[in-house]
Amino acid sequence: MSENHSVGGTASSRILQTLDRYLGRGSYYWLKDRIHPQREYTQLTYARLIDEVLTPQTRWLDAGGGHKILEVTSPEDELAMVQRVRLAVCCDRVLDAIAKHRSIRLAVGATLDRLPFRGQSLDLITLNNVAEHLERPREVLSEFARILAPGGRLIIHTPNVSSYAMRIAELGRRVLPKAFIMKLIRFMDFREEEDVFPTYYRANTCADLAAAAGQAGLSTEKMLLVPARPLFYFIAPLCAAELAASRLMIRTGAERFAASVILAVFRKPA
Repeated sequence: MSENHSVGGTASSRILQTLDRYLGRGSYYWLKDRIHPQREYTQLTYARLIDEVLTPQTRWLDAGGGHKILEVTSPEDELAMVQRVRLAVCCDRVLDAIAKHRSIRLAVGATLDRLPFRGQSLDLITLNNVAEHLERPREVLSEFARILAPGGRLIIHTPNVSSYAMRIAELGRRVLPKAFIMKLIRFMDFREEEDVFPTYYRANTCADLAAAAGQAGLSTEKMLLVPARPLFYFIAPLCAAELAASRLMIRTGAERFAASVILAVFRKPA
C-alpha cells in the first residue's frame, strides 16, 4: 500500500514539475524566445560590461556581492574573469558569505562607506544588486571615488524604481504581510530569509544615480535601461502579456517605464 502511495506521489510530483516548466516558472524561457527573442538575462549583459574593461593589470574589487560576482548558476564565467586580472578581491560586511566565495579567494570584511584600501589603489569596482541596499549611497560612491585610480571604473547593476515592475513590487511590500512576501521570494527567486536584506532605493533612478556619482567626482560613461524577467513570469498567460507589453513600450521609447534594471558605468577622470 505504501509502495503504491509512493508511486502515486512520484507521478503527481512529475505532473506538477511539468506544469511548472511549461505553464509556471519555466514558461518565461520559451515565451521569451517567441515574443521577445532579443531580450537577454541582465546578469549576462552586466558580465559583458565587466569583461570589456578587464586587462591583465586590472585591480578589481567586487563590493557587497556576498559569495558570488554574478547571479548565474555556474561560476565558470566569473572564474574566467577573475583569472584574467592582476588582483581580484571581494568585500562585504557579511563575513560568512565572503568566506565561501566561489571564485574570489582574497576577501575583506568591511562596510562600503569605510573601505580598508589606499587612495587610488584600484582600477575597477563592481556592484551587483547592492546599490538598492545602500542607506547612504552618496557616501559609498565618494568612498569608491577615493580608492579608484584615475581612469578607473565603477560598474553597477541595480533595480530601476521608475519601472512598472518595481512600482508594483513596492506596493506589494507595503500592503502584503511579511510572511506572504517571504513565501513569494522563496518561490520566485529561491532565496531564504537570511538572504533578503533591507532596501532603501535612494539612488535607483538613472537621474539619481548619475547625480550621486557626479557629486562623488565620477563621470557617466554609460547608462543602460534593460528589461529583466517579467514580474509575473511564473504564470504563463500573464508572462506572455508582460513580454508583449514590455516589447511594445521599448519600441515606442518608454524604456524608463518598461525596463526594471539599470546598468551603469562610471569613470574617474584621468
